[in-house]
Amino acid sequence: MVQLPQIFKMGMNYPGFEINVELLVMKEYLKQLQQGINAVCDLYITSEMKNYRDSEYDEYKHIYLIAEEEIPRIIRIPLVVSVYTIYENSITQLLHYAKEKESKGLSIKDINGKSITSTFNKYMKHILNYEFQISNRQMAKINALTKVRNCVAHANGNIESISVEKLKELSALDGSEYEIIIESNKIDVSYEFLENSINDVEEIIKGLMSFMEQRYGAK
Repeated sequence: MVQLPQIFKMGMNYPGFEINVELLVMKEYLKQLQQGINAVCDLYITSEMKNYRDSEYDEYKHIYLIAEEEIPRIIRIPLVVSVYTIYENSITQLLHYAKEKESKGLSIKDINGKSITSTFNKYMKHILNYEFQISNRQMAKINALTKVRNCVAHANGNIESISVEKLKELSALDGSEYEIIIESNKIDVSYEFLENSINDVEEIIKGLMSFMEQRYGAK
């Protein structure tokens, strides 16, 4: 990233300032996530076990199953939407800023692509004449994030509520490098998936910001 004096040349309407804060907050939150989940699970177990003081394990084992599986999922899964939102909103804001800088008539919404990322790339290449592009490797990561995000946003993570085609796409990710789990008709993600996703998102966003800051901040 460029030095502060160069960033200030971007103008106070440059969205990079707020975007950096969003990335920082999300990354720090995720660092504390596992500790927070453990605390919530311990609290739940302590509260529920008051009703089973003299009971056999079979009578209260569901409490531990909920604490080990369902509570972590409930906390983790909405964060997929949050991480994706940072990606889409950040790139959209940056390209809107670029549109104004370059005095272009067309905006992102005027471009059609196979995915939001391909739309971004087409806009940068054909409208802004940027040399910067989101790579195929990065695009594959974002596409996986997008598929999970869509299931969470539109079906609350319940795979029974999505189309057969979408289910096939998600099933292809199950147990893969993307750390996605499909079990009992629900989708779940690991902590590693969230951490890797925000790192992938940050890499793309900061790559574009660095390119733009060199292009506009050096003037």
